[in-house]
This record gives sequence, structure tokens and C-alpha cells, in this order.
Amino acid sequence: MPSIKHYTEYLEILSYLKENPVWVSSFANGEGSFTASLFLDKDATWGIVPQCEFNFTQSLLDVTLLNALNGFFNNSGGVYPRQNNVGTASFRKISVLRETIIPFFIKYPLIGRKSFEFERWVNLVFIVSSKKHVGTTLDSRDAFLSFAFILKDLNSSRFNPIKDSRLDLIVSWLNSLTNVPTLTQKLELIDTLKKSTSKIKADKILHP
Repeated sequence: MPSIKHYTEYLEILSYLKENPVWVSSFANGEGSFTASLFLDKDATWGIVPQCEFNFTQSLLDVTLLNALNGFFNNSGGVYPRQNNVGTASFRKISVLRETIIPFFIKYPLIGRKSFEFERWVNLVFIVSSKKHVGTTLDSRDAFLSFAFILKDLNSSRFNPIKDSRLDLIVSWLNSLTNVPTLTQKLELIDTLKKSTSKIKADKILHP
């Protein structure tokens, strides 16, 4: 019977990853996610804040692997527990996404449909990185619109009625603006989205 090597310690896993970076790309193909979102913030100029994130997901039983994946990317992210005994190694800082994560996956490409999600996500990262959404002109508003349209297509194969409804409402609201929104307008958006989310959740309970 052949001898089987078990990689269970942080340093030996990290060493293996550094010697085999293609393994990291292959692992991301199945267990990695390129995500983004628009957070509501009444104190933000336009009432919304864009965020991009890349993460690996794995059982917390393999938290050492998640820590090693974070170590592989120079500990530029963090490892967080989630629900159902799941954890993530997550990377959110835009400079890290732009200067570390994106170049890595360009050098070690993803295979299949995931590469198209990566491409959409890269466009979102560069919208945020360029700071075109920062400011008080309608060009800044339009940068949010561009972000929202791309975000709607990101991971669109995953049925998510709350995400779709939320983005539709945000796009409609942004299009209605001819200037920086007032605090009242921002609060109205927040209230509208809360009601929409509650309705979708209630409908799901009634019609599972």
C-alpha cells in the first residue's frame, strides 16, 4: 500500500501552496467566490456604498487550510466563521483585490464558467478602484449605475430574487435623481428596500 502524505499543519500546507500555485487556482474554481454588493448608507453621498470581495469557503474543520490560503496571499485578508460550521478566507481591501488577487488569477487562469464571473467581477473592482463613483456629479451617479448593471449579471445563474429586486429598485431610484439625494430621499430608499425584502421573504414562506 502506498504511503499517503497528510498536510494538516499550517506551515506545511502553506509551503505546498507556494510550491503549487495552480492548486490554489483550481481550488478557487470550485470553492472560491467573486462577489460584490451595494450597501445602503444614509451618510454616504449617494446613499449607497460599493464593495467587492473574493473568498474561499470551507468547513471550519479545515480552518487551517483557510488560514494557509490567507497566508498564501500574504495575510492580506481574514478568516471568519459563518453559519452552519462554515468558514471563509475573505479579501475585501480594493488595493489587495487589484494588486494581488486579480494578477494571480490572470497568471493562473480559472477554467470554465468561473472565468466569466471573474471577468465581470474585475470590472466591478476597477470601477471602485478608479473612484469614478466618488463625487457629486451625475457622472458619479452613472458609475453606480454601471456597477449595479454589472452586479446584476454577476453570479446570475444563482436564483436570488432579493438581489434582483433590490438592484432593480436601486437602479430605478438612481435614474430618478438629478442631483445628490437628500437625507429624506436616502431614508426613503432604505425603507423601500426593507419593505421589498420583507415581502419577498413572506411570499417565500407562503409559497415555498
